[in-house]
Amino acid sequence: MTISTASLFQKEFPKIQHGDSIVQLGSCFSANMSYWFRRAGFQVLDNPLGIIFHPVPLAKQILLAFGKAEPGGILQKEDVHISYDASSSLYSMSEKGLNKLFSNQLELLKEALLNAKVLVVTLGSAHGYRLRESGNLVANCHQQPPILFDKVLTSAEEMCVFWDLAINELKKTNPGLQIVFTISPVRYIRDGLIANSSSKSELFRLVSILKNHAVHYFPAYELVNDVLRDYRYFETDGVHPSDQATEFVWDFLKQELFSDQTNYLIDEIMKLRKMEEHRLLYPESQKAEEYLDKVKQKRESFLSQYPVVVWC
Repeated sequence: MTISTASLFQKEFPKIQHGDSIVQLGSCFSANMSYWFRRAGFQVLDNPLGIIFHPVPLAKQILLAFGKAEPGGILQKEDVHISYDASSSLYSMSEKGLNKLFSNQLELLKEALLNAKVLVVTLGSAHGYRLRESGNLVANCHQQPPILFDKVLTSAEEMCVFWDLAINELKKTNPGLQIVFTISPVRYIRDGLIANSSSKSELFRLVSILKNHAVHYFPAYELVNDVLRDYRYFETDGVHPSDQATEFVWDFLKQELFSDQTNYLIDEIMKLRKMEEHRLLYPESQKAEEYLDKVKQKRESFLSQYPVVVWC
């Protein structure tokens, strides 16, 4: 039996074209999609505070960017300073340095959100860690002693409180912003499959409630777990989708979010990428040098014709 993908796409999505700014926030799957957006020539800001899985810290970083929330505090771990509002990838060797870095990243996020056409939020898990000292849900527990936290399954209603505030702020400051939610197809099975299902169900309930804000939902979870639904499309851990699976999702995203003209440009960009990535048998040879010059000329000609394409 095969599952029709037509039933997954029941609402018109906002159309994205080159020159539109995109902000990606959320779990590691959002980083997979950001890779494809960049490869296709789009301007993307991807997780300026690092990868975050839980919806509450995700909403809070938007509120922090617009000065509508208070930071959750700084943690010193040996000689490293990190924030409970960010992932471990955001750190400094001094408190002053971290405050400056944190402030700069929030300003970067604010500027991007003010000018973005689309915000894509990938929700990872409703399981979170609540810091007992403050009662706040943290973005990352930073491998601190478990006694400092209460692990909780956050209800859709509690998560919705934060996202109501965040979406209202976004609509006020950038009325034209289109918000697309998706749920990560990654299954977090450290606590078992039943706990993962409970977590995902709260995320689905959250998205259902948030549809009152006229947000969009892209079915990445369904494409991987219901349409593909085969361990051949997962990494060896049986949890993370493979490159083939993420490309499969990207193909559907192109179909729904891009116009025919945009997809034409993407096809041309991919041809150039393939030429650039061609493995040369003798890289030092004159023939190889001539080939690289030809590719460079093609790329420069293409970019002069379509200056809205971001090449990186």
